[in-house]
Amino acid sequence: MVAPIELNIIDTNGKQVSKQVLPTQALEQKVKPTLVHQVVVAYEANRRAGTAHTKTRAEVSGGGRKPWRQKGTGRARHGSIRSPLWVGGGVTFGPRSSRNYQQKINKSVKEQALKMVVADRLKRGKVTVCQSYPSELKTKVIASWLKKLNLDGRKLLVVLDDAERGQVRAWKNLPNVELMALRHVNPYDLVKKSHWFMSEAVLKNLLSKLFKS
Repeated sequence: MVAPIELNIIDTNGKQVSKQVLPTQALEQKVKPTLVHQVVVAYEANRRAGTAHTKTRAEVSGGGRKPWRQKGTGRARHGSIRSPLWVGGGVTFGPRSSRNYQQKINKSVKEQALKMVVADRLKRGKVTVCQSYPSELKTKVIASWLKKLNLDGRKLLVVLDDAERGQVRAWKNLPNVELMALRHVNPYDLVKKSHWFMSEAVLKNLLSKLFKS
């Protein structure tokens, strides 16, 4: 039997007002670093544009004529000035735009990795949950609020629900802060930030989405 873990819910003054008991599924979720790493690497590979392209000696223009005769000059033999040995020649084993970097991630594997990352952050106390946001939607107000909560200077991921879109304006210009919609949460973006910040409503939606009883 896993001991229950409670997450503190704070108000705008940083004081605890309530607690959220983490579901049993989240507490019993085993984290497999190899699986999470596999999913993160796949996300990075799928984000690659693959537009880097070099020309081979057959694609570089010019070089149709042999630069000098084969024998009798005392110089090394060459057949084309577009050889990879020459400046301005083709490139050997360079990147080609025809290469496909895409990696397939099964839906079940992606969902499993997401559960592992969320469960790990929750159990290690890397999530700050507020009951509500300051009423004044200004960047300086949010910055002052984060300083009061000892969260300023951290790499912070703020997860917002659709009903909280108005918060974007106040948060988007803060350094080290990344905003993400709840419907777009994924293992790749979640593991990049060491600490998360969200409202009580977002936390409950996230838990009900991932750890259904």
